[in-house]
Formats: sequence, C-alpha cells, structure tokens
Amino acid sequence: MLNRRHFCRASLLAGGAFALADGPLAQAAALLRAGQPLTEVASLDWLCNAVALTSDGRLFVGLPRWPGFERTPSIAEVLKDGSLKPFPGGDWNAWAPGKPSAQALVKINTIHIFDDDTLWAIDQGEDAGPKGINPAQKILQFDSRNGKLLRSITLPEHVLPAGANLNDLRLDSEHAYVTDSGLGAIIVINLRTGASLRRLADHPSTKMLPERRPFGEDGQPLLMPDGSDHQVHSDPIEISPDGKWLYYQALSGPLWRVPTAGLRDARLSEQALGAQVQFVYDTGPLTGTGIDSAGNLYLAEYDKPRVTVLAPDGTLRVVVEDPRLWNPDALFISHQRELYIPVPQSARMAANRGPGGKSALQLPFKIFKVPLPAGLGGQEKVPALTGAALSL
Repeated sequence: MLNRRHFCRASLLAGGAFALADGPLAQAAALLRAGQPLTEVASLDWLCNAVALTSDGRLFVGLPRWPGFERTPSIAEVLKDGSLKPFPGGDWNAWAPGKPSAQALVKINTIHIFDDDTLWAIDQGEDAGPKGINPAQKILQFDSRNGKLLRSITLPEHVLPAGANLNDLRLDSEHAYVTDSGLGAIIVINLRTGASLRRLADHPSTKMLPERRPFGEDGQPLLMPDGSDHQVHSDPIEISPDGKWLYYQALSGPLWRVPTAGLRDARLSEQALGAQVQFVYDTGPLTGTGIDSAGNLYLAEYDKPRVTVLAPDGTLRVVVEDPRLWNPDALFISHQRELYIPVPQSARMAANRGPGGKSALQLPFKIFKVPLPAGLGGQEKVPALTGAALSL
C-alpha cells in the first residue's frame, strides 16, 4: 500500500515559513522566478556526469566509461589551469578490458564528497548484461588529499543480484544508502559492521513505469540500441537534513520518500516498510538531484534545459534555465552556497537514441555553477543520527 502524502506541507504551514511576504524566502522566490546567472566552471574533453568539491574548493569530476568514452581516467581533479589530474592515480585510472579490476576504476557512475572531505565513488564494474552479475561492482572511499583507499565495499549476491546496478549513494553517520537502477531497490549498508540489506525491491516506487517514457530534447525518447525503452529504475537519492527521510525516484518519476529508520530495521517486513512509503511530488524525468540544509530539493530535469527547486511546502520554482543545460546530472552544493551542474548531454549520445542512433553531442562538455539565493539553504551536513560525522 502506498501512503500518498504531500511533501511536508502540514509541518511547513504550521511553522508559518511562507507567511512573511516580505521575508527572505519571498525575496528568494523573486530571484528564482527571474533565474540565476550561469557561470562556466570547466570545459572538458571527457563526458562528465558528476562533480564534488572539498571544503577548500578542490574540484573533482566523475568521467564514466560510457559508449564512446571508454578510455577516460574515470575520476580526476580539475586543476587551476583547467587540466585534469587522474585521481587517485596510477593503475586505478588505467583500467581496460582484460586488466585486473578489484583495484581499478572500471565504470564509475557517480562521485560525492561529504563533511570529512573523503571522496566516495560508485563503480558499476564490467557490464555483464541485464541477467548477469557485474564483476568488480563496488563502493569506494578515498582520502581526497593523497588518494589513499580507505574503504572498498562489495555486496553479496542476495543484496546485489544478477541485473542489479549500483547507481547513487548518500550517507549518514553510520550508514550508506544506495539506489539500484538495474532492478529497482534501495540498499542499506552499515559502515561499522559491514552488514547490508536490500529493501523495497518489489515495491512499485523503485520501478520505472513503462507508461512514463522519458523524452529529452526535441521529443527524443530514451532508447536502447535495439529500440527498446531504456529502463532506469531507482536512481536519484537524497536524505533530509534531519536524517529521518530518504527521497528517491526512478528516472521518469514520480518522487517518493521513506523513513530511514524503517530501511535500517531488518526486523521490519517488506510489506510493513512498503506501507511507510510516501508519495512526494509528480516530478518529470530527473537525471540528478541535490538537497540543501533547509530541505529544498534541487531537480536536474531530463526533458528541459533547467534545474528547478522543490520547497518543503510543495512549491516548484526554476533555479536556472538555459539552452546549455540539456540533461544536467548529479548536482552538488558547495560550502560557498553555489550549485554546481555537470552537463553530460546523455540524451544526445548515440547509444541512447535507438537503432542507428546518431550522436548529437556538442563538445566540449561543460560544468556550470549558479549562486543560491540567500533565502534558501546551504550545503547539507551528513546527518549524525547515532554519533559524530565520519572523520579521517
């Protein structure tokens, strides 16, 4: 059973957060209606679908080995002169088919940096097809200062079965929460014990609905080379500032949330957990998200060249809209309250345009940023639910 509840409307109205017509939130709304100035941060030869910054402003990029970009270094730091320094360096960045993959970046899908400045990465491993188990699929944590590997997490088959694809992750003080976009599920990993759970694998909220086909620029549907629809199940993921709610959706929407306590509770049946799932908003297709310290959700839209923001009262407004922003991806809010937007142009890739698809990519690939209005939040802290935030 799905619990359909509007996005936190009751609690926000009770607090009267939008009651002050001349307050900072009203001023922020006026700025959002006008759109924010877009600044180019980097120009890259490699396709970039994720960015992350340390507290002192070092910029890292995720460079996935998608079709046509198989020789990318996978992760790199963007230096002051715009050049790329492979991270963590050495054999990690030099993987090719046939090479060892346990200590290598095979197919990085996303990167993220949290409070402690360590860099986390999702490696989808070698593609074994929709019915196979991808070799070297893993979750990695590195010291961003020296590239030292701090943690490598592999998951058992009952948690990551054949056809599963790790997609994106978020943390609290003791757990990692990961979406599986291959089959649809939420995976919870206890970072202290290593125990892992596969949740909501049979729940409709983690599945991409066939009738909600994602259409990109010029009405181009997202298609596999054989002409079938590209099914991307549970994909973007965020945790509320208080750590109590996990937000997620399949690529094509809508947006849902579920209590993190329920996800972590191995004693709670799947049926009981499913009853705790709440409908949030009828979003369109999203390729990336972000959340700020005030609980505003930032939505990187697939079918429009823009990023919107969903306020806790359910109000949706445009942060920035620009023809250079077709298919923005994993968003990142810096300590300076700037929203970083990588633009991999995924819908323009030949591999996503069906049989005989022609590439419409416009090189080089760009990363942009926009300032956040003062009435909105800043960078969300890793919620400390049961202890201090992770530290080096």
